Amino acid sequence: MRSNSGVEFKSQPDGTGFKDNGERKKETNIEKAESVIEGVIEEQDQFKPLPGVKPYDGRRILTVRAVATGICLGSIINCSNLYLGLMTGFGADATLFASIFGYAICKALEKSKVPFLSGDFGPHENNIIQAAALGCIGIGFMVMSGVPAMYQLHLLGPTPQSDFGRMICFALVAGFWGLGFTVPLRNLFILRLARQLSLYFPLGTASAITIQTLHSIEGSTGQARQHVKAISISFIFSLIWSVATSYAPGILYTWNPLWWIFKWGGRSVISAISWGWFSWSWSPSMIGIGALIDLNAASSYLLGTVLAWGVVGPIIVHKGAAVGIPYAPDYPELLTYNAFIPTQFRTTPSPRYWVLWPATFMMLGVSLTTILLEAKNFARMAKYGIFDVQARFPRRRDASAGSEKVLKKGEIAGEIADPVAPEYQVRWWEWSSVTLVSVIFALVALKYVFGIPPALNLPNLTLGFMWSFVVIQVYGASGTTPITTVAKGSQFITGGILRHEIQQRGYESVARINLAGCVISSAAAQQAGELCQDFRTGFLLGTPARPQWHAQMIGTFVAVFLSPAIFLLFAKAFPCILNAEATTCQFTLPAVTSWRVVTQAIFMDIFPISQSSWIFSILMTLLGMGSVALKRYLVGHKNLSAFQVWVPNMSLVGLAMTIPGSSVTLTVTIGAVAAHLWKRYSPRTHERFLYAVAAGGVAGEGVGYVVLSILQIAGVAGVGTSLGCVAEIC
Repeated sequence: MRSNSGVEFKSQPDGTGFKDNGERKKETNIEKAESVIEGVIEEQDQFKPLPGVKPYDGRRILTVRAVATGICLGSIINCSNLYLGLMTGFGADATLFASIFGYAICKALEKSKVPFLSGDFGPHENNIIQAAALGCIGIGFMVMSGVPAMYQLHLLGPTPQSDFGRMICFALVAGFWGLGFTVPLRNLFILRLARQLSLYFPLGTASAITIQTLHSIEGSTGQARQHVKAISISFIFSLIWSVATSYAPGILYTWNPLWWIFKWGGRSVISAISWGWFSWSWSPSMIGIGALIDLNAASSYLLGTVLAWGVVGPIIVHKGAAVGIPYAPDYPELLTYNAFIPTQFRTTPSPRYWVLWPATFMMLGVSLTTILLEAKNFARMAKYGIFDVQARFPRRRDASAGSEKVLKKGEIAGEIADPVAPEYQVRWWEWSSVTLVSVIFALVALKYVFGIPPALNLPNLTLGFMWSFVVIQVYGASGTTPITTVAKGSQFITGGILRHEIQQRGYESVARINLAGCVISSAAAQQAGELCQDFRTGFLLGTPARPQWHAQMIGTFVAVFLSPAIFLLFAKAFPCILNAEATTCQFTLPAVTSWRVVTQAIFMDIFPISQSSWIFSILMTLLGMGSVALKRYLVGHKNLSAFQVWVPNMSLVGLAMTIPGSSVTLTVTIGAVAAHLWKRYSPRTHERFLYAVAAGGVAGEGVGYVVLSILQIAGVAGVGTSLGCVAEIC
């Protein structure tokens, strides 16, 4: 998964994987590549194509049915990710969902008589479905984070409807810039340096093994059908449940037992209610995500909530470092601690604002530490690049020889042969023309649409390319993306450049340039990581890269219009998404809040953070950095590796600290505990059906909220009864 604020969910979001970057031993990554149907660990070389898959025979695999199916499934995950991103700060991955559901759909069409939809269906075409689906979700990151933040800062038009064209322009630049330069990175990270840098791409590998199993003789019988049935039932139930419960959310969806006690006469619990304690939701998507992550990740997530709203928050309010404000006129003793009042940022902020900075800096420190611990691999990458460039010049054959010596020494040895013939690879003029057109379009369009001068636009595009190396390296090694560092790093870099131009350009102009540029650079880097994962799946299956890239391109083109359209729908149905001053909202907006507050802080004369929050930020950042180093140390020592599960994932701790109340994190933890108990008491059914049930639930609720948004706009949705809702506000 991908995190909007910084955590990405890959079978878990900066932590969706939610495996820490230190867990990079071969055994661990092979475990991540288990088939979700068989649960069997593959013992073959993880850097060679999978055995038992039919070699590509030249038949057409970029078919109408594959592309259409991939786009439909990718659109579903796009909807789901917008909901999850606005609610939790991270999103779900589309690889396994698209692979399994795509198999079910196209296998059913295989023997039909429908033109363009019938005919043999094999693993390579199954991979094309996944490629189109991933193209549909790659740039969805921007509408979960930076774009809503721009509206909350009043940097765009009055409504998303009036800015639909601008958002399409945004998406075109981010999507196709990342799509273009990713092609040569396939050769670098999938073929040349995968073994040296231990780039397993866990979910890409798991998807390849799943597709291989589905198309085997055994997989195409009863087990696959059971798996498809489970994911279908889960999806339909989740969709119906999310719509039906919206009419009585306090009774059916979100439970707050402390509020029930208060209404029954237990007035003393009002303080706990104000802090949002002991509340959870029967959300299929959040429970599903909890089921897909391990207990360490879920516990880390819950720890962040306990720390922020159970320990630090009450202490700083007691000491007068932060304050709450009345929540509802009918309940004067009920307070909210989530307000953002700019005039009070340095003096008496809300606990949520006070805690936001320690959480943000800790996530940034964790990601930077992870990158620094990969410095040796980045040095290898740079050294290989220098030798490779030198070897291309005829007069420097000695350099070429030196390169060969390095390879023989094993420092950068192990380049992998491409399993697909050259005629099936992406032509150089294809990817270079897409890249060039994207750059030209960005320089021209963004100047007139967002007022970004080309001199400032070029650094943003360059940052997107440079950050992609970091994202792919960390993503490939651990299944998590350091999107926090990418986004916040871009914000601070461009903010430093623009800070001195406030008087000349004005605050709104520099803030718009900063946010727009950072959205483009980070979205392009995120897109590159997603597409490289898909290339890894194609490599293992022997899928030709050219049709795979074309499918990604079609999916990206659809996403250019789809992502803004879904955001427009959500924003119209739930206006609080665009309102920074709203004290109640259906979504917690952790990523949006982080982007907005950092932008405000960068351009203020004095950094708007109190001294006590500064001190705590430093302490939490050091603690987060130390936890990464400790975990890497424990994983590297055989006798101590068993203790690494007790080290919290501080990226998730930080992310949870930005989410008010306990509802989201407690719900995710319920899912993780339920999955753990399921595995303990019925490991066989757990291995076979866990992903199907969880993925169906995640996708179903996202689509359910699209349906709910349409009903809301049509005037037939809304709360039927507020019974059970805190202060009767649902």
